[in-house]
Amino acid sequence: MFLFSSPVVGAIFLAVGFFLFLKFFFKFDSGFYKPFFTILLMVVGLNFLLSDFKFLSGSNTEINTVFVKPGTLVVKDSDAEYNVMFTRGETDFTNFPVGGGNALIDSNTVFGKNRIIIRGDLPVRILIYPTLGLVQLPNGLKIIPFFKNVYTTKPFKPDSRAITIKINLVFGVVDVVER
Repeated sequence: MFLFSSPVVGAIFLAVGFFLFLKFFFKFDSGFYKPFFTILLMVVGLNFLLSDFKFLSGSNTEINTVFVKPGTLVVKDSDAEYNVMFTRGETDFTNFPVGGGNALIDSNTVFGKNRIIIRGDLPVRILIYPTLGLVQLPNGLKIIPFFKNVYTTKPFKPDSRAITIKINLVFGVVDVVER
């Protein structure tokens, strides 16, 4: 059953499309239909591959990935990753409670721009891992690629419960805003 799951089929379509793209695109005597068909296969493969980035929250299905189309992600679950890929997105942490313990939430930005909104009156620690990207923090500091950095809000204390946000950034821009 796993062999025909959506991510596996998507990966197969993506690989076949990529190899056909490399084979036909760099050949000048090929017609228009071959590169077009190849790109179409790659898009279908990405669609299958990314169709399972969802989690169930209560009785409603919430999306935790913004892909190609701009959108807003409202963080409600500490066990999920929140992704902004190939677009502009907004990740809202303002309604996420601190709760009884520490919460670690991943926020990934790939080839996009992500605006992360946090509350300044809650204890929040942000772990920043930029790879060929730029992160701008609320204090005006700009983080350059390849240097891990940590940002904390004023109420944060190392011994108390807090929200920890891990920002992974690849070829993009992340703007952290306090409200």
